Amino acid sequence: MTQFWVIIPAAGVGKRMASAQPKQYLLLNGKTILDTTIEKFLEHPQIAGIAVGVSPDDEYWQHSEWAGNPQVVRFDGGAERSETVLNGLQVLMAIGIADDASVLVHDAARPLISEAALTRIMAHTGEQGALLAIPCKDTLKLAEEQRATATVDRSVIWQAQTPQKFPLMALYQGIANAMEEGIAITDESSAMELMGWQPDLIEGESHNLKITVPEDLIIAQALLSIHQAQN
Repeated sequence: MTQFWVIIPAAGVGKRMASAQPKQYLLLNGKTILDTTIEKFLEHPQIAGIAVGVSPDDEYWQHSEWAGNPQVVRFDGGAERSETVLNGLQVLMAIGIADDASVLVHDAARPLISEAALTRIMAHTGEQGALLAIPCKDTLKLAEEQRATATVDRSVIWQAQTPQKFPLMALYQGIANAMEEGIAITDESSAMELMGWQPDLIEGESHNLKITVPEDLIIAQALLSIHQAQN
């Protein structure tokens, strides 16, 4: 059974949450969002370890329940997500992870990832990587000055999620190239697409939401409570 390392970039401040502390440290049913996310991965039998990138001046990580766990490695993140992921890849190289080993990258603020979804993407065998994503359900509009100018064909639109999975060195090169060219990337797949890769879309789940604004936290709390009650 193949084992995987995960990189969780958690150095952001989450400005849209309008919180006094980084959103990854807000409580979700009594546990921080970040701790909940880490737990989801540690519970999966195919996870070898997790590299968590936090701000160099982070004051919260030391209180994490996973701070002393031997499977969890803390490293300094950067100003942007892409820089944090790049630092994480360097950490994995330093501990001897093979260049061609597939690694997962997952948003710290997606604490509701399921074991089934993780298993699906880890079972993927395509050569150009993969990411969880869900087909768009809503009608999409092109806009100009907040006026609808056209309707987009939603049949070709997928909403990207995480984790995303790519070979370690290829991902390192993809992100490094994008940063060198000054191209802003919002996820790992976008960096690989710039190199001509066409990652496979593995169907995710609607409850694998990213907590971005205050109402997302309320929804996540409700979903987690339902899940806990069912189990």
